[in-house]
Amino acid sequence: MARNPSAMKYKRQSDKSRTLNRSRKSTIRTYTKKALVAAESGNLDEALQHQQTAISLIDKATLRSTLHKNTAARKKSRLIKRVRQLSAQA
Repeated sequence: MARNPSAMKYKRQSDKSRTLNRSRKSTIRTYTKKALVAAESGNLDEALQHQQTAISLIDKATLRSTLHKNTAARKKSRLIKRVRQLSAQA
């Protein structure tokens, strides 16, 4: 447990950033899944809308240092590839 004021402040800051980062990552996963489910069901317009939202959230998370830039690029690339693949099948 932190005892001196600077350590206590750092603990508060890290707890706050952890909460924000978890929330951002969860939202990204939610919209990614929504895009994939919509693409599987053949609803291309909805899939593209959720895909754009997920990509926007990934970019914002990268700017705020929640995700590394290479991780963000990989997530976006895989999402676009998977949506295209599923929409071509449907």
